[in-house]
Amino acid sequence: MAKSSPLSYLLVAVGGGVIGFLAAQAITPGVPPDSAPASQTEGESSQSERLAGLERVALGERLQGEITSESELNGNDGSRFERYVMALEEDDLVEVTLDGALQGVVSLYDDQLQLVSSGEIMRQRIDQSGDYMLVVSGADAQSYGPFSLESRSVELSDSDTLTLASPLDSWLQQDEREYSFTIDEAGMYDIDMRSDEFDTFLVLEGPSGYYREDDDSAGNLNARIADFLAPGEYQLTARSAYGDGEGVFTLALDSRELPSDTELRNSGELTADAPINGWYSGEALTYELTLDETSDVTLEMRSSDFDTFLEVEGNGVALSDDDGAGGTDSRIGEQLLPGTYTVTARGYNLSASGLFELTARTEPSEVEPEL
Repeated sequence: MAKSSPLSYLLVAVGGGVIGFLAAQAITPGVPPDSAPASQTEGESSQSERLAGLERVALGERLQGEITSESELNGNDGSRFERYVMALEEDDLVEVTLDGALQGVVSLYDDQLQLVSSGEIMRQRIDQSGDYMLVVSGADAQSYGPFSLESRSVELSDSDTLTLASPLDSWLQQDEREYSFTIDEAGMYDIDMRSDEFDTFLVLEGPSGYYREDDDSAGNLNARIADFLAPGEYQLTARSAYGDGEGVFTLALDSRELPSDTELRNSGELTADAPINGWYSGEALTYELTLDETSDVTLEMRSSDFDTFLEVEGNGVALSDDDGAGGTDSRIGEQLLPGTYTVTARGYNLSASGLFELTARTEPSEVEPEL
């Protein structure tokens, strides 16, 4: 831990709020805030004594508490907080999760009251063994309630080989990590990269010039490549979306089993009221819809794997939609004349991939469309 002179007043920015308290008074009641130590050695001793006065919790121990009107007051914004001390070891990757009814954050300070990290889920690699202070704070002056703290030492993997159905946790530090894996049997697979700390990004390369990349297909800035993979050797690059993120991430390779009655169709005729399933892997798929009479037509494309995009062309009509069905699903509703139309199903992001369902619904229209 970096040694510095004691702070008489500590301000910590957390989200949109600020945790502020008189460190000297808050940790050791009765000590005047302007009482400076006679020497640096005495100052360091004073800080240790202050931490020693807090309730001690062990890494891995579940802690339950509550923020009430009796909790210590943050004079800056009126929020309340509770403090604890925890012994941590050098090079440990520590995760502390705040849960419960309380809307708030947990912050970690070293024994010189310097902020190390904060958040609802806080992860931090420890630079030096010693005692650290945990502060649980309400988000604002109206935040009260019970809370629980879960803490653990995260075990990281140094392996550069990804194995089916064996997720691994690793650490990214403003760089990229490279992995390899082997597909023995052709089929559909999901590769997920998830992190609470940065925007993840995946690049996959494989046999016969195969190339896919993805940023946010797993939602919440998490990356997913879902695709049909042929047997062979694959190389996977895991990084942050903008090359400047760091923190813990989880990487997983899993096979996907389709329901036994699911048949994939990536082209052909689209029949009214007969949904079809297709597999998108970066190249637009086209289908034909034929109308024998003027009809009100509704086309829908839905997927839990990627952001869909739908187009229809023919008889002077050219329509498209991204999110008309809600979420990231697509819908086109239009009155169309008799004839044959080309329906194109693709992803909004051309590098996305995954399973989708395409449906056409038609009803005869009694009113001729305006030309």
